[in-house]
Amino acid sequence: MNQSSFSKKPKTWLSLSEAADILGVHFTTLRRWADAGDIECMRTPGGRRRFNVEVIVQFLQHHQQTPVLNLPTVIETRVIDHTRRNLQKSSSITRHWIGQFNDEQKTQFRQTGSRLTALLMQYSNRAENGGAFLEEGKRISAGYGTLCYQAGLPITETIQAFLFFRRSILDAVHETDFLSEINDAESHQLYQRASFFFDEMLMALVSQYFSLSTTNSISCSQ
Repeated sequence: MNQSSFSKKPKTWLSLSEAADILGVHFTTLRRWADAGDIECMRTPGGRRRFNVEVIVQFLQHHQQTPVLNLPTVIETRVIDHTRRNLQKSSSITRHWIGQFNDEQKTQFRQTGSRLTALLMQYSNRAENGGAFLEEGKRISAGYGTLCYQAGLPITETIQAFLFFRRSILDAVHETDFLSEINDAESHQLYQRASFFFDEMLMALVSQYFSLSTTNSISCSQ
């Protein structure tokens, strides 16, 4: 398809970033999906990816029909409730790392949690083809590591913050009716995939934190 074909119907085709925004994923994630053939795209003569609006809509509709994708909204509300309750009865150590974040960083913290919750549910519900959700989660967790480093949290409190958040998510999932609707084998598989997901997120977070710390140490020594 030539360049003029795209210009005739400007509203039919979306750029990589536009399509990624609609899908709610990072543009690098959408690029990986396209390269893997998971979602169709075209190339302009200049080599840029273009996504058909109908393809994006169909992709969204397909995933919205998956029951588990309706859970993040319910679970997110319960995660917030659990987080508030846990903070009220938390130790002085927990209250200390929460106090290290300014209002903007707290907002980013909540947004990160919401996105990870959705990715966890999508990844855990797929025995196959969940790699894209895992990679997106690792990217977000690396950003969380950056956030904690910039807030001045030591690595121990950064890990404590992550474990606190993980516990809130797992408690929220446990309270839903979702687990009661699956058998023991499926429940065990879900637990294994969720555990693996969180392990990978923690590794991405710690790796990013130490990467920033090392870079800063080298800069200061020069």
